[in-house]
Amino acid sequence: MMKFLVLMFAVFACSSVLLSSSDALEIGYYNKVCPLAEAIVSATVFKHFLQNRTVPAALIRLHFHDCFVRGCDGSLLLDVTPGGEVVEKEALPNKGSVRGFEIIDEAKDAITAVCGNVVSCADVLALSARDSFFLTSGLYYNLPTGRFDGRTSLASEAIPNLPAFTLTAAELKANFARKKLNTNDLIVLSGGHTLGRATCAAFTHRLYNFQNTSRPDPTLSQDYLRILRGICPQSGNPSPRVQLDKGTEFIFDNSYYAEIVKNNGLLQTDQELLFDQETSATIRSFAKDNLSFLKQFSQSMINMGAIEVKTAKDGEIRRKCNVPNSGRISSHATE
Repeated sequence: MMKFLVLMFAVFACSSVLLSSSDALEIGYYNKVCPLAEAIVSATVFKHFLQNRTVPAALIRLHFHDCFVRGCDGSLLLDVTPGGEVVEKEALPNKGSVRGFEIIDEAKDAITAVCGNVVSCADVLALSARDSFFLTSGLYYNLPTGRFDGRTSLASEAIPNLPAFTLTAAELKANFARKKLNTNDLIVLSGGHTLGRATCAAFTHRLYNFQNTSRPDPTLSQDYLRILRGICPQSGNPSPRVQLDKGTEFIFDNSYYAEIVKNNGLLQTDQELLFDQETSATIRSFAKDNLSFLKQFSQSMINMGAIEVKTAKDGEIRRKCNVPNSGRISSHATE
């Protein structure tokens, strides 16, 4: 089964879309040292996708949360660092919500068994997000690789860097600009919310006491407001999860934008984009043009994947994705 999946994804890679890349990264970086690396990641993701349709949403989110803190260096994968710091995955925006670590570990171990320790965990994560997009959209693109893994992960850096669900459009644009991503990247990457779910805690403030008015968010449609209040009663359990895209939860498409245009954006940050002068027209355009959105999402994922990438000078290739080489846990040690 694994051999079949590796072959299948290798064929897709030969006919994929070519997009521009960062100077620090290279398409086909592992062709000489581990030619099956990308196919092994693809096959691993596909295997888990067949078992659980929510896997793509988890892996795309995992990649996003990794890149926005310390760059795309796999720092979110760490359980421990040499200095013993509290790591990113324990921070409030991540704890109990980011997932998919075991899939990254499985793909990394499979690659190491074939090629040795030559592929970074950061690249395994980036590739898994690319393949998640392909499995849910049908569009495959070539992803530049060559990232090295970071050695440090700090929970204290997560909140200042990850965009909170209460940010205004202006604050979101500033957050992305700090990562050298433009407004179009913000609009496009927000479209990743076409997959996945959010807990009531992420949007209940919009239902009952928006901006301390004791009233609901006026931009939320009345029909959707009634639905959401039924799921998330005031002072009720904050844990129930609601699909971010009420149109097509498991398909990566532009229905996310169509729902925003109808004032059915679940998160405040999503709906905000419809009413900002700089972002509104693109939101409405994507709501009508699925292919344009998918192509631009591919490019914006490449742009995001180039944030503050580590090189051999300031990074390493971890033997195990959850522990830096200089601070390994003995039970995970391999040579």
